[in-house]
Amino acid sequence: MLSLRSITGISFLAVQCLGWIQAVDLKGDDLETIRSRIIEPLLAVQDENSINDLIHSMQSDGTWPDIDYRDKSRSAWMVMTHLRRVETLARAFYAPHSAFHGNRDILSAALKGLDAWLRMDPKNPNWWWNQIGVPKALLPILLLLDNELSETERAGGLEILRRAKIGMTGQNLIWVTEITAGRGLFERNAVLAAKAYRRIADEIRMDLGEGIQPDFSFHQHGPCLYSHGYGAAFVVDCSRIATQVDGTAMAFPPAKIELLAQLILDGTQWMARGAATDFGAEGREISRKGQSASHLAAAAASMLQLKTGREEEFHALAERVAGRPDARPSIGNRHFWRADMMTHHRQAYYASARMHSTRLANTDSPANEEGLLSHHLADGCFVLMQTGREYQDIFGVWDWEKIPGTTVRLQGVLSGSPRRMGTTSFVGGVSNGSIGLAACDFERDGLTAKKAWFFFDKEIVCLGTDITSARSGDVVTTLNQCCLNGDVILAESGRPKILDRGNHTYSGTGWLWHDSVAYLFLEPADLRLQNMSKSGSWHASNHRYAQQNETRDLFTAWIAHGTHPQAENYSYLVVPDIDHEDVAEYLVNVPIRLLANNERLQAVGQNQLRLVAVAFYSPGTIAIRPGVTIATDTACLMLVQETGDLLQLTVANPENKAAEVRITLSEGQVDREAIIQLPEGFAAGRSVTQTIPLHKESISRACP
Repeated sequence: MLSLRSITGISFLAVQCLGWIQAVDLKGDDLETIRSRIIEPLLAVQDENSINDLIHSMQSDGTWPDIDYRDKSRSAWMVMTHLRRVETLARAFYAPHSAFHGNRDILSAALKGLDAWLRMDPKNPNWWWNQIGVPKALLPILLLLDNELSETERAGGLEILRRAKIGMTGQNLIWVTEITAGRGLFERNAVLAAKAYRRIADEIRMDLGEGIQPDFSFHQHGPCLYSHGYGAAFVVDCSRIATQVDGTAMAFPPAKIELLAQLILDGTQWMARGAATDFGAEGREISRKGQSASHLAAAAASMLQLKTGREEEFHALAERVAGRPDARPSIGNRHFWRADMMTHHRQAYYASARMHSTRLANTDSPANEEGLLSHHLADGCFVLMQTGREYQDIFGVWDWEKIPGTTVRLQGVLSGSPRRMGTTSFVGGVSNGSIGLAACDFERDGLTAKKAWFFFDKEIVCLGTDITSARSGDVVTTLNQCCLNGDVILAESGRPKILDRGNHTYSGTGWLWHDSVAYLFLEPADLRLQNMSKSGSWHASNHRYAQQNETRDLFTAWIAHGTHPQAENYSYLVVPDIDHEDVAEYLVNVPIRLLANNERLQAVGQNQLRLVAVAFYSPGTIAIRPGVTIATDTACLMLVQETGDLLQLTVANPENKAAEVRITLSEGQVDREAIIQLPEGFAAGRSVTQTIPLHKESISRACP
């Protein structure tokens, strides 16, 4: 048993300075416990035929003829196939139930492959492979073959592992630091391992920089939403590492486990439906095939091995990602004020609005030749999913200038880096946890508009106003662009008809239906529609893929605003989970009231909820019902809901700044006032709720 005092070169006091490893002895068997937990998942039995193929195809110098060792691709680097094959051989030799367990021929091949890599020491022009990718792939090989390595192999392997130096932030830090911890295990260096695991635990923190945000979104590469990109790796790796060190002197503190659970359950899972992620939270990884929410299932499985007090929620999350039909989704509305994003969950559907501001980038830069066409990804993107298959692997064929929900001046060709910071600050949302309003004062290259989304129970209202372009060019607002699923029905003059496949044009105030979703136009719209096959190539957005076309059936609908719009509007209602035969009945008693849609304010009432939602772009007044008005002296977003004899006010500042909002409720000749203090710091942009009585004089003050 190795006690703390027996560790060479470090005193008890020095290890105490590691922070969270204080009065607990750091024991030698802790290292072996962690090593065994890392190795255990690698011991699954593998396909014998594939292993035999690797043995027979290996050349005398330890390489394989089908790998192009001169490849310098920055993203899908073919040379890494070599290390994956060496790991396969090492696992086959080490796994106790493998047909090749202890087989010296397998061991010889694994060592020959390792020697070939150490001899060639391939490098990639993308730093990530050299400092993270290669050391990360090499580590399990060294741990598996530990007792069989020569001093030369051991020294060569350690040289590569040392390229992962502790530093950076967010998920990049987790990668390099986990490699460093693994190096400590490989060298039996308890001090190095403890230092690395401590640093990983420290990175599980709330921050206004990169990493976990106060609203439980995740940023990487500066102020850039990445909950399903780098954030996916973060929750998977941190939860897995937490299980590996659990019960040892290097275990993560309970507060870190709690924060990790909050990131997953109160953040990331709210940007997914079942096995499908919201593509707006993927960054440049939107251009990778096969994106899914599988990372949430992996993280949930790890978190269920830890004490969180939220086991039922993690079980439910794992079931939803697995696609079990009886797994109920979380119901509610979330505004991510650090991500300029609102998500809305109901039993039948998921919806979101994605924006960007002076505080947030729209997406990531096109590093490694991927994410090349994401220019409009946050220009008011509106995602709607029922099955989760609506946008599945669609991005090789879709029109990147018609991202759902966005208002765009069409250029035909998208070039240059898609990443940009927003130019306006009035961008945000207000939410009471069930109902929400997202709004933005939008500007891009001379195109301006005010856009808002009102998320209710059974419907979402989409408004746009003051759409003006300083430059010539067709301006459009896209209703949706998704996989075509069955008939498309259009109602002209109240008479619905099934459309043939092809291009269609329509002007009026009727309705459109596709895939159990109705789009009801609240004012005349110049509609364009396609229900047809479209061809394209993933290569256009991600150069890791070959220039090979594929064809998919798409549904695309958009409103044409003209070539030089001046103060144009749109207003339409989206009703998910409705059969086309039920649309006419819904129209008989639509519970929606369009109260305002102009440059000063946008407001909608929902009669069944007794609720009015208002985007005040400047101080103003709105009548919430006859004889009752609400006025504010400050630009803000507001939900006003009547509950009995109380009026519930939920307010947020889309500028993400502290503010004092003075609200006046007027009923006939009686005025009452509420002063709501909106928060600063980590909570700046968060919604605050206060109630005031109806029919009674009162002044209320709300504190966040």
